[in-house]
Amino acid sequence: MIEVHGFGEVLFPADFRRSLIRARTSRTEFQNGILDMRRFRVLLSAESVDPLIGQPAMEVMSRTASHSHHTLRFGVFEVDLSTSELRKHGIRIRLEDQPFHILSLLLECPGELVTREDLRRKLWSADTFVDFDRSLNKAMSKLRLALGDSSESPRFIETLHRRGYRFIAPIQSYEQVASVAPSHESDPNLRSSLSQATPRGRVPIKGRIAWRMGPRSVAALFALIIVFSATYNFRSSARVFQAPAAVPRRSVAVLGFRNLSGRVDQAWVSTALSDWLTTELSAGEQLRTIPEETVARTRIELSLPDVESLGKESLARVGKNLNTDFVVVGSYATLGRASEEHVRLDLRLQDTRDGEIVAAVSETGTEAHLFELVSHAGQKLRAKLGVQEMTRTQAAEVAVALPSNHDAARLYSEGLAQLRVFDALAARESLQKAISLEPDYAPSHSALATSWASLGYDEKAEIEAKRAFDLSPNLPRADRLLVEGRYYEMSKNWEKAIEIYRALFAFFPDSLEYGLALAQAQVSGGKGKEAVVTVEALQKLPPPFRDDPRIDLAEARTAESLGDYKRDEASCVRAAEKARAAGASLLLAEARGDQAWALNNLGRPDEAVQAAAETRKIYEVAQDQRGVARAINWSGVALENKGDAVGAKKMYEQALATFRKVGNKLGVANELDDLGDVLLALGDLQGARARYEESIAADQEIENTDGIALAKGALGAVLLAMGDHEAARKTDEESVELCRRIGDREKAAIGLAGLGETLRMEGNLEQAKKYLSEAIAIFDEIGDKQSSDRSQLALAEVAVDEHDGAAAEAIARQVALEFARVNAVRDESLANAVLSRAFLAERRTNDAKAAIDRSLAFADKYRDRQVELFVGLTAARVNAASNTAAARVEAVTGLNQVLAEAVRFGFITYVLEARLAQGEIEMLSGNRAGGLAHLESLRKDASDRGFGLIAQQATAAMKFA
Repeated sequence: MIEVHGFGEVLFPADFRRSLIRARTSRTEFQNGILDMRRFRVLLSAESVDPLIGQPAMEVMSRTASHSHHTLRFGVFEVDLSTSELRKHGIRIRLEDQPFHILSLLLECPGELVTREDLRRKLWSADTFVDFDRSLNKAMSKLRLALGDSSESPRFIETLHRRGYRFIAPIQSYEQVASVAPSHESDPNLRSSLSQATPRGRVPIKGRIAWRMGPRSVAALFALIIVFSATYNFRSSARVFQAPAAVPRRSVAVLGFRNLSGRVDQAWVSTALSDWLTTELSAGEQLRTIPEETVARTRIELSLPDVESLGKESLARVGKNLNTDFVVVGSYATLGRASEEHVRLDLRLQDTRDGEIVAAVSETGTEAHLFELVSHAGQKLRAKLGVQEMTRTQAAEVAVALPSNHDAARLYSEGLAQLRVFDALAARESLQKAISLEPDYAPSHSALATSWASLGYDEKAEIEAKRAFDLSPNLPRADRLLVEGRYYEMSKNWEKAIEIYRALFAFFPDSLEYGLALAQAQVSGGKGKEAVVTVEALQKLPPPFRDDPRIDLAEARTAESLGDYKRDEASCVRAAEKARAAGASLLLAEARGDQAWALNNLGRPDEAVQAAAETRKIYEVAQDQRGVARAINWSGVALENKGDAVGAKKMYEQALATFRKVGNKLGVANELDDLGDVLLALGDLQGARARYEESIAADQEIENTDGIALAKGALGAVLLAMGDHEAARKTDEESVELCRRIGDREKAAIGLAGLGETLRMEGNLEQAKKYLSEAIAIFDEIGDKQSSDRSQLALAEVAVDEHDGAAAEAIARQVALEFARVNAVRDESLANAVLSRAFLAERRTNDAKAAIDRSLAFADKYRDRQVELFVGLTAARVNAASNTAAARVEAVTGLNQVLAEAVRFGFITYVLEARLAQGEIEMLSGNRAGGLAHLESLRKDASDRGFGLIAQQATAAMKFA
């Protein structure tokens, strides 16, 4: 025989009892296989059935009529001492026995010290061998987490160092009598009947119930659990490997509420009401609620004012933009300034298809109890939509998802509103203040992580995301998984992030945001081919889901990650067309911005400039300064690719100023790096070095290791050009080491290419080939064709150094064709100059002359001092190799010009190479003594500076003579 006593407490044999948890679930939850076996809930009502065979699982034997309960209230919490329950906003909060007993002892003597010794004596058995201090600290942490309290700034429990604890909040005490209520928590009439019978927060406790089960019943229950476990595990596995089939749920978007009072200090209430009502409607996962961030985007795109209702035409536009069936709009008015004054909420539920008002709801409450007001309104809306009442478990999760502290709720809502209008700097301040008031509220930490990330502080973002993750166990399932996924994203644990988003997409295949997040995580984690599969699954969703422009954007970013820029650009075009049709201007800006990047990679910089300019205008209208700065940057990249270094510099400086204005440190660091690139192209080595060093400092401030590695790789090239090969090699090695430590293969390849060039100049050709080949392999693997081709040219130069003209020719010829195909004129000019040197190594002077002429034909189409010096030196060498005196005179004149330019701008590598060419020409002209003296002086200078390649070539030239 098995007896059942009290609320949900089943007295099974000891081993079996420990495998169950006292709680409940609905039939729907059970059949959908969404319940973790560790949280298996015992169904205690007479109506409860075996979800697999449809037969009664238990039989009611007896019930007691009523109980008297001693209840204490503090803040938004209640403690029922007779049933050992803690409730928040009237909803039961899960709390383990030991933390609850500690709370009870503290409540017995409010304002008085309860010593650690008192707690040991009353709650820990003397014959129990435990680490008391550790156990007590752990229990106190769980208690504070449940209460949203903090030891640093306590609202409820004060810590008296090394002595004990004291309860410091005011307490109300009362007795209540409750009748036995139906025990099926999914009863649709349960919550409404309770709210009518008692004040909110004083939910009656079920009476004492006794059950009797025979051996067959116990065996049946065991079998049920085993079958359920197998079913659940099978479904969990299937979700990992099978593409989800979307059966669209009805969808609701809460658009916000008009502030009738007109008071600026009450503007936050609209955000709070919208977010809380969305949470209330999403409970139970029967409705698809549109994320408030998406709603905020639509409000900006469609210039939606705060209104109490929308006309049919406006509703149709909103419905198309958001892909939603219903919207909630309305107004609120605060009557008085004190928090206990009334707030009136009037809302309307409207059908976006026909404009019909489905429901009109009015609720009145106080500002201090806004959640109760929202809860009542949400219940009525759920009823109008035919959605089941929330179970107690769902209601508890909703309660935990909301702030407990009124001022923290206000600051949190203000922070969210600021984030949604692109003011991450102000949002950071609001959210930090909110956290100081309620440190253990997970969503505040998650929002602050977003703010830090928007400002470029990746390390701080990761810390806040981790804190949110640690505090998230009691949140609703989808919210909890989102918090976890974002933490893994910010910590760049892409495998875990992919796992989380795959699970979310499997659970909710009609929530497009989860599929998009999965594709993005796969791209970021270097799994572009897996992202292709995800995007294809999104494209097979039923309409209108598959027509969302964000799917095309995901396809574009996936194609970019695989180096398929044609598909990238085509996908951007489709996304832009769909965004225009839907009036989604911010999505249009994203599409055109991504298209600008693709066009740059396709060698179509003029079109890229146009796309970036349109993107900038959209962001300016939306007052998204971060977006404006990014669009300006894309214009700079396009101008740089056109060869307009001066124009690019102007754009980068504008973007830098804008990023500084909005406090975006990552943007500042990136623009400094870009400015370093363009200053290097203009020949300003000192300026380039300064910008790269500033970029490194900015990245170090925000602990952006990726940026540090990238800037160090660029700085190495500047240091080498300035003649400091040891500093260049050290910087390149640091860049590679950083990238390998963080797993960034793309930036590691950039560093490896730079290290290969430095080793070449040192004369270590074998090591140079090794690093350049490794860089090329990585670039090819990740699909960065242009970077691979540039490294191929460096490898061709090594082949020339080794007198293998044929190998150098094969590489340079192929690379020149690739650059011509994408209209990369600067790189094509460089490739033809390398090809010319390959022909010289093969003593094919005429071919060398043809190749260098092709290179010189691009001279007025780009601005890059290094390439100009390289081409000029090559042209002089070609002329020197000719048999005519006139050509040699032209060679000397050209070399003198190159040497003067190299000296003026400080390009030591080209100074040394020009001197080498001068010495060789003197030898060819018959001035043997002068040539030998010149070459010996060069050999010594090059050797002293560590430029072994030039020293070796000077020695070889003297021996040849």
